[in-house]
Amino acid sequence: MHDGRISETHTQIDFDIIYPDQEEHHDATDPGSNPADDHESTSIDGRSLQLQPPFLQYRNASYDTIIQSSVGDKDGNLGSAIPQVVDSPTELPRRTSQFMQDISSVLSPPLPTNTGLVSSRRERQSFGASSISSRPIGSREFGSTKSPLKCLAPVLPLLVGIISPDEACELLEFYFDEAGSSLFRVASPYVLTHVLRKQSLLHPTQPRETTAALLVTMMWVSAQTADIAVLLIPGSRPRICDALRRLWMELLEKRDRDHWHRAPGGHLVYQQDCFRREFRSEGYHNRETGPPDEVIDDVLTFILLCIVISGGDFKTDCIPWWNKALRSAQRLGLNRQDEKCNASSATCVKISCSAHKPSATETLASIEAQEERRRVFWLLFCLDRHLALSYNATMAISDDECDVFTPLPDEMWENLETIPMELLTRRSYGPSTSVTGIGFFEYFLPLMAILGDIILLHHLKNHPRFGALDDQAATSSVENLLENCSRSVNDLATRYGVERTDESTPSGELLTPSPNDGQPHDPSINMRRSKSRTQAQLVTAYATFIIHVLRVLLYGKWDAVSMLENDDGWITSVEFMKCAFHAIAASSAVSQILRRDPELTFMPYLFGIYLLHGSFILLLFADRMPQLGPNESVEKACETIIRAHEVCVVTLSTEFQKRFRKVLRSTLYSVRSTSPTSEEEIIARRRALSLYRWTKGARGLAL
Repeated sequence: MHDGRISETHTQIDFDIIYPDQEEHHDATDPGSNPADDHESTSIDGRSLQLQPPFLQYRNASYDTIIQSSVGDKDGNLGSAIPQVVDSPTELPRRTSQFMQDISSVLSPPLPTNTGLVSSRRERQSFGASSISSRPIGSREFGSTKSPLKCLAPVLPLLVGIISPDEACELLEFYFDEAGSSLFRVASPYVLTHVLRKQSLLHPTQPRETTAALLVTMMWVSAQTADIAVLLIPGSRPRICDALRRLWMELLEKRDRDHWHRAPGGHLVYQQDCFRREFRSEGYHNRETGPPDEVIDDVLTFILLCIVISGGDFKTDCIPWWNKALRSAQRLGLNRQDEKCNASSATCVKISCSAHKPSATETLASIEAQEERRRVFWLLFCLDRHLALSYNATMAISDDECDVFTPLPDEMWENLETIPMELLTRRSYGPSTSVTGIGFFEYFLPLMAILGDIILLHHLKNHPRFGALDDQAATSSVENLLENCSRSVNDLATRYGVERTDESTPSGELLTPSPNDGQPHDPSINMRRSKSRTQAQLVTAYATFIIHVLRVLLYGKWDAVSMLENDDGWITSVEFMKCAFHAIAASSAVSQILRRDPELTFMPYLFGIYLLHGSFILLLFADRMPQLGPNESVEKACETIIRAHEVCVVTLSTEFQKRFRKVLRSTLYSVRSTSPTSEEEIIARRRALSLYRWTKGARGLAL
């Protein structure tokens, strides 16, 4: 039996160049020829070595060339196979030279067993096996025992030359990591919540049917920040991310309705086909053609693309994907998922109507599919409010359009198989404006519902005809919503035994002891309880902060430059005093967040814009301190905000936070300096702030 080592007496090395979708063949003009007859013989360290000349076979030189290299003993037993990617046939000489160098290193004498150096069997099985830092991207170590996830079967052939099956599994598993689980394995900042069930998608025998475009997009999202081995090689992350980006673009090409056009006959035609010669023939237009049926996977794919792109530097590039997600959700009727209807299924023409949905005979699969639709819609709803604030835009989804039940709590969603059916039918229509739990939709959806009301009021004030109308009644209504929401956060803290801590509480005492902590419990129960209470601490801290910021947005101006200029004397108004109070309270909440989540990994994608708007009032205070005199509490609040921006930039780098941190730090330096501030420095600060405006017609962060 071959043990994976090179033969001491005779080694034969064969390598063939094979193109995808082609079979190896020999010259048809000489069927009796034997390529082995033309082998060139040489020797290395006294050992016989035969090289088979490369046999080039291709139809299209633009294809990636895959070199299959194999090492065997004199009996022909293979040691390993390592694929390497060659961009074109012209790369053959360089690859062959590198290939021979690898062989020379392998044929060197093995280390004695008593050297004390450890060599794993997996590495010694392959002549080209190397450490992670030298292994080519997309290669997979021969003999890997980890079987790929079954759900990845449709896309594994597409990933050849990009990542190995093992690495694809790692990326998909990383996608389902939860925030706050470990400082060394931080969850993806772009996965706001798990719309799909992990148990369903990663099922070993019957995984959820998922589009290839969504699977590749999920891996692309994970690859942005995942700390798996292949992505730690310098330069590998951007290459792999770009390759996955090209792949999901190709997979989305025919699924995207924007790439289909209505022909005169009424059917849809793929835009690429419009340039084909046969498109002008009558028979072509009579064919049954059309795009694939839209599914919920398409909406989730567009949402993920929008989140990742909006989290980068070119934020406006996310808008086309956002619009695609909105249109696709509208065509699927997600906002009418649970619409009430008194008609029978025979008379109602609305497919999404509840009259067409049998409740008594629903299976687990149908319940799961309906819940996926609800979760995708409410994720879209939350992002609509979040992006409207970020880009100073109006909302695309109004509250009166939402006939959808609130999502199930995350714990019920992940354990759907064990939940009694009667609990699944006790549903209420959303969105709620009270925090009810520690799941994403339980705490963030209510906050976004209230934010939507504040955004409506903000744009109403800027309306050319309605701006002069009295908005006191609407403002009072939002105040009541915020007050009730704040009480619900306190109730949540009480339910989980989470106390509000002061600044003297050590970080190790943040978890309030449970009354039953002295009694023995099942370790798994204790672990779940500890995890839930830790999550509750984070939720209460972040929710408290966002509520204070929402009050700042309700009473104050949204634009920092307008605040500093104070052309209308706003800083002498009652609204300014309310803003100032909640800005200081928000800063105190940030200090609590930093003590409970020092790396700000709980919601880094969402946190930045609320931190920014909660900081504008403090910048105004710092800017006025040379005239009003020093204020220690304001300086302390500013330092807290600066530290939070610095941590945010480390966790998820954003240019607007870098610039604002620099402006606020420069302002504090000027306050503490004995020399007067130069006019050039003041102009530089205003120039930096002027990049992001929230005045009428401005677009916020959307540069």
